Amino acid sequence: MSAQSSVVAVKLKKIREAYIKQLPGQLEGIRASYSSFVLGEKGIEPLEDLHRRIHSMKGACASFRLSMLSAVAATGEHLAKEAMHSATPPDRLWHQGMQEIFARIEHEISNIDPMHGMESQIEELTAAADENNERVRKLVYLCEDDSFQRLTLSTQIGCFGFEVVSFGDTDHLINAVQSAPPDAIVMDIIFPGKPLGGSEVVQAIQAARESPIPTVFISTNDSLANRLSAVRAGSSGYFVKPVNMTELCSTVSLLTSAVKPEPYKIMIVDDDPQLAEYHALILQDAGMTTFTVNDPLQVMSPLLEFKPDLILMDMYMPGCNGMELAKAIRQIGAFISIPIVYLSSETDTEIQFQAMLRGGDEFLTKPIKPHHLVSSVAVRADRMKIIRSLMVRDSLTGLFNLTTTKEHLSTAIASALRKQEEVCFAMIDVDKFKDVNDSYGHPVGDRVLVAIARLITQRVRKADTVGRFGGEEFAVILPGCSISEAVTLLNELRESFAALIFQTKEKNFSCTFSSGVAPLSLYGDATALNAGADEALYEAKNGGRNQVVAAKGR
Repeated sequence: MSAQSSVVAVKLKKIREAYIKQLPGQLEGIRASYSSFVLGEKGIEPLEDLHRRIHSMKGACASFRLSMLSAVAATGEHLAKEAMHSATPPDRLWHQGMQEIFARIEHEISNIDPMHGMESQIEELTAAADENNERVRKLVYLCEDDSFQRLTLSTQIGCFGFEVVSFGDTDHLINAVQSAPPDAIVMDIIFPGKPLGGSEVVQAIQAARESPIPTVFISTNDSLANRLSAVRAGSSGYFVKPVNMTELCSTVSLLTSAVKPEPYKIMIVDDDPQLAEYHALILQDAGMTTFTVNDPLQVMSPLLEFKPDLILMDMYMPGCNGMELAKAIRQIGAFISIPIVYLSSETDTEIQFQAMLRGGDEFLTKPIKPHHLVSSVAVRADRMKIIRSLMVRDSLTGLFNLTTTKEHLSTAIASALRKQEEVCFAMIDVDKFKDVNDSYGHPVGDRVLVAIARLITQRVRKADTVGRFGGEEFAVILPGCSISEAVTLLNELRESFAALIFQTKEKNFSCTFSSGVAPLSLYGDATALNAGADEALYEAKNGGRNQVVAAKGR
């Protein structure tokens, strides 16, 4: 058993044991509801409660692979639903059948093997998690026979923080791949005497491997024949010379990104603690963050604080059912579009349809295989993250917009004060950007802005926040970073940006930026910190541009 399987096994064993331990209590609750119904104390309510309790037992037992007990509960659920929809009171045979169900449930509970079915569950859980593991990629091999272009491309790809190893001929590339496979290859197609030599070599490299190496092709030839040869070799991108370095490096960034996206935040609303914990385990094992609510009437406060990307909700719960809760949540402006997925053992398609009409986005039936749950949740949650991203990010660069950046700055300052740590705030402004727009046009200017955004994002730490303040002005929040470390990082970014070459029909050109950076320890709050960085930026501009200036305090 692998280490991953061992961890899953321990967690699953604890959840199953806890669930099995409280099954006698569940049976007592079922019998109590039945007794209240027989006595006729509260009208139809006890029968509805009886149905809900048996329904919950059926679904949970199926999820925990207690198949015999789930089957008995399913028969009891059918009897309870039959009585609920009948115009006449249940007869003697109905009551006799329900008593037999209780006896069979008690018998099955006493004969449960806690380990039965666990092995298959562990395999499914581990497989679902493995599908979501992302390998870290950093090393790029570049193969280009023209020495000048090889040096230029290698230098500019390296500006984005990659380790680049370049080759002038395909034989050296092949040997290097066999010895130490890279995370991505940037490959020219045309070589002396071989008009499709690059794609042929890559095709041979990929054929000898179990998993292909992501490959981006470059070429002076934009013909369909060349593009098809690249596709057949398994290309991940095709760029025509002169190469748009911003787009190429963005593609390589996606292929070699060492930074995982923020995990999906999933709220689980289920009155069965063990079943909620089991589904949480599945999602956590796939890299998601979960928050569980067992009382549906207590959902509002954690909903506002946790801000989930998706709500996974049971249908039948005490206090209110899933359809009622979904409708109530949808009436809150901030959650009008949040995905709500029902997870229930309800198989009545008409009830499922009604649930969808009242605010649900999808209906999943218990028991559900772990990889199906993970896939269904991930697809919906990803769409929600995209919608939210459009609201908080700049449309051109993909960076946080002004409002969101300032919110992140306030959060970073609060955290720094609480932990008694430093946080630095930097303002960055592209030098003489108006000249770029006037000389080469706004589309070229946009390319410059995208390039600096990609470069900064690629080179800063995961904990740092990058935003666009508007125009050619950007901001970087650096928590846990001293002013000297911040100045060093910004100078490295400045030098890398200055090394980028932007190509146009008229001529090639480069840009520089100026930056001002201020530490919280000298300013104390967000407004003063922002003003300090802005003053330092102004000083950098007046001092000749293309430099980083540290604020000196008030």
